[in-house]
Parts: sequence; C-alpha cells; structure tokens
Amino acid sequence: MGYLQRCLKVLMWCAFALMGWGVLSCEEFCEESNRTAMVVNFYASDTRAARTMDKMSVQGVDNKEMVYKEAKISVALCPLDPTTDITSFVFTNDTIADTITINYTRNPGFISSECGCVDYSDILEIQTTHHSIKEVEVTNPSVTTVSYRADVVNAENIRIYY
Repeated sequence: MGYLQRCLKVLMWCAFALMGWGVLSCEEFCEESNRTAMVVNFYASDTRAARTMDKMSVQGVDNKEMVYKEAKISVALCPLDPTTDITSFVFTNDTIADTITINYTRNPGFISSECGCVDYSDILEIQTTHHSIKEVEVTNPSVTTVSYRADVVNAENIRIYY
C-alpha cells in the first residue's frame, strides 16, 4: 500500500469519526423539569416568621401517597393531581392532622421536544380544617415546574401558619 493510499484511508476514517461525533453531538437532552408541585412554606402564626416543622407528615387523600413522613421540613413540595381540578392533602403536625383541599385549573404546556409536556396549575381556592393550622395564605397562585434538588429554591405558592 502506497503512501497516498494510506493517507486517503486515514482521512476516510477521520471523516467517519467526525460524522459520528457530529450525529451524536446533535442529540439533545432535557435539562428542564417537567414535574410540577405546589410549594408550601411553614410560618409561625404569632411572629409571621418562617419556621421548620420538627415532625411533619404530608399525605395525599385520594391516592394515599405519602409525600413526607415525620420529617423535619421548612418547605413541602406537594404534587397536584394532573387528572382533576381538586387535590387534598393531610398535614399532620406531630399528632394533630389538618386537611387542605386545593381547587385549581389545569393548563397544559409544552416545554420542548426533548422535555415533552407539562401540566401547570393555577390555584383558585384553598380550604382547610383548623385543628392546628391557624391560617393558609396563597402567595403565588401559579404552580409551575419545580426542581427537587436540595440546592434550588422554588417559588412559594402557599404559606401555612401554625
């Protein structure tokens, strides 16, 4: 095999490698979240200061999904049901339980071809029992995508005062 043929062969393999790299590098990955959840922060009713709940459990009413179980938390990410306009959660502070019912409208959204679709929600009304909860306040009715990473601060939707 002559020098020219070897050079052409090497160039051909380099061209194939570059084409393969080009095809693989065009593949895009979703870097956005397509999950939504209502962001709930806890506050002291007397001082209006943010607080951490020492032994909080949060459970869905209809699906019985346990969102948090006896956790020490200051914020709860509560997913709203994308198949209906109402979702209820039981918030148990130590041993006292309150039920919060959220009425909302669902708004389908498209993020991208890589990430797909998402269900956004707008909170219309919140009803609650008042066993240990003193007050519930909607601070931002738009429930949008959230990050479940610990280093990300999500936009607050409601405040619960104890």
